[in-house]
Amino acid sequence: MSQMLPEVKFYRKGSGKTRKFNCIKLEAETSILSEHESRELLQMKLWNYPEITIIESDHYEHNPLIVKLKIGLQVYDTENRLLFRKQGYCLEIKSNKVQLFYEERSGLVNGLSTLKQLFKEMDNGYYLDNLTIKDWPTIEQRSISNTFGWYAGYGRLGFDMQLWGFEEWVEYLNICSDFKINQFNMCMYGYWPFEFDEFPETVLKSYPVKVWNKESRNWIMVEYLHPNLNEEFLSKLIEYGHKLGVSFFAYIGLNSYNGGYPSIYKEKRMKLPKGSKYVNDFDRLCLSDADSIEYLKKSVRRIVQLGYDGIDFEESEEAFWYCDCKKCHDNYLDKTTTPEEAKNVANSQLLHNLYDVIRDENQNCQIGIRAWRQPPLEKPTKLLKKMVNSVPDDVGLFWAPGLYVPESEFEKWASTFGKKRIWGRDSESNAVSSCFGRLIRIFRSNGLRCDEETNNQFLEEDIRQHMGSAKLGVKGINGYMFEWYGFFIHLFAHAYYGWGGDRKEKEFYKYSLTTVFGINLADDILYVLKNMFTIHESQLRIFPTEFPFARNKVEKKDIPQIEKAKMDWPDIMQKLKKIKKAVAANTKLKVYEPHFEKLIVANHRNRVIYDLAIASVNYDNSTSENERIQYLNEMFELNEKNFEIVKNNYFDVNPVSETGTKSCMIPYHELKRVLINELYPDQRDDNPIYLGVEALGWLWL
Repeated sequence: MSQMLPEVKFYRKGSGKTRKFNCIKLEAETSILSEHESRELLQMKLWNYPEITIIESDHYEHNPLIVKLKIGLQVYDTENRLLFRKQGYCLEIKSNKVQLFYEERSGLVNGLSTLKQLFKEMDNGYYLDNLTIKDWPTIEQRSISNTFGWYAGYGRLGFDMQLWGFEEWVEYLNICSDFKINQFNMCMYGYWPFEFDEFPETVLKSYPVKVWNKESRNWIMVEYLHPNLNEEFLSKLIEYGHKLGVSFFAYIGLNSYNGGYPSIYKEKRMKLPKGSKYVNDFDRLCLSDADSIEYLKKSVRRIVQLGYDGIDFEESEEAFWYCDCKKCHDNYLDKTTTPEEAKNVANSQLLHNLYDVIRDENQNCQIGIRAWRQPPLEKPTKLLKKMVNSVPDDVGLFWAPGLYVPESEFEKWASTFGKKRIWGRDSESNAVSSCFGRLIRIFRSNGLRCDEETNNQFLEEDIRQHMGSAKLGVKGINGYMFEWYGFFIHLFAHAYYGWGGDRKEKEFYKYSLTTVFGINLADDILYVLKNMFTIHESQLRIFPTEFPFARNKVEKKDIPQIEKAKMDWPDIMQKLKKIKKAVAANTKLKVYEPHFEKLIVANHRNRVIYDLAIASVNYDNSTSENERIQYLNEMFELNEKNFEIVKNNYFDVNPVSETGTKSCMIPYHELKRVLINELYPDQRDDNPIYLGVEALGWLWL
């Protein structure tokens, strides 16, 4: 059986094969598309097969593969007739012809995605085995959330996707379409990555960034301009994606990180209660301020005008983040019993206001929300019903509890809201991994005593939740892809389990990697992904600021594991270089070369951090002042060595303080501050540098 990602529902191998071909001719007996549209779609699907031409005329020199497109799936029985008609297809491949049956455009796209995975190479051409495939998805909406902008201007510019132009996005979209992903949620946290004439100050342009120049070996100040503002391409990307059956949602905060407005107009921010332990007072606006409400309305209207098919609002998960001003007391706090309830009432009112704006601008725009994520995560049915009644009945739910709660809690939410309103769960291991300052932590096996961690966001958990969603038959899943390079296996998992695959985790890893990279590379790729031992710099005991995704601190008992990682490191690095070379030499796999470049850089840093971690343990256990100073100096030198790799390979590596709270995704600066404070007390700096604003909202964990 040919391996495909995702796996097909029904596969029957025949005998024989087609003749060799290097061109294809479409013949549509009946079609919902014109001849031009059909050829265009096939051309798009053959994005990584430039050697295969599409024949239009009956006069040709070479024997093409004849692909007959036929409307109609009525003769085929399935367990989900509705989804089969909407997105399913049937492929019948015989020696003399290929027939592709479908009823809607999505079915044709999916059928062509499968067809190209069946191509087998032979002497300067391709052939297909004779077979029959009947296939359809288990889950209707298979979405992934990508970073068009994530905390942009608040302390984060360097996510790979947020540096992309049109060509990079199209390549990524093509890969996702090949794996039958059919929805993009474009995260736009922070300054807006689009023109906004009414509030030009909130647009991500002319943003100062200090970057390392390898040529001159010095820091230079540049002004960052989001690629979509340099040359608008979002509209083209949406148009391109629509042809592939991909819908686009804007993923924005309900009242957080919207366009940099609260950073610019600090007087508009919510007021933290006196004595609050939370430092993040710069993301949310006071909802009793009429100007703030008007700004949010105009922002949402502008976003709808960009051509999105839907909007996904994310409510801050922090129950204690409510405004403590007198007006908010009068409007919300004094009329409710808890801060959580006050926050929910305020946000519900805001959602209704924004809902009306969306409906006024575009009646067909879909609306979703990611909300009610604060403790307790297991909620009584009475409260769930109250939550349901607090939002319009056509609003979908992009978050239902999956992590930290039993599966029965998810089933309870699905029952109360209705399965068709459940569009996603808490499957955001990629988003959490993306907070590690370019270090790679995908599996539990990658980190320091991960089973002890409070935050349990690993790929294994994503898979468990996806399987639960498929079993229950909800409307959609949402997998996070906040970074792409180095994290391809996350995409494979979102695609595989969203379609309805049911392989166990370990079996899936091997299957998916073999399907994409081939049997000769799969074992080595899985080995390095599972065995790249990663310690985050904040896990040193001397590191004072909180990082909620890696709270375990390095201890003396961890030394044997670190020493083993040092011994394994040369082998892992050798494997990575071998894989990168093989991928670069393969025209079909070359798109994955940047992934292994990033993994190699991350592993170079791992080796330095191993020594850094051991030095930190020795410092923790030092018995004299001389030993203490010795290990502080050793840590200082290793921290500089680590940063030398960082600054030569990444774009966004320095702290920002525009919000009033200094933060940076790279731990180097905070560790350097602490080390200097210990080594040179007379140079003491007591202003902490927080590890990225994305971490601050999780401090309640």
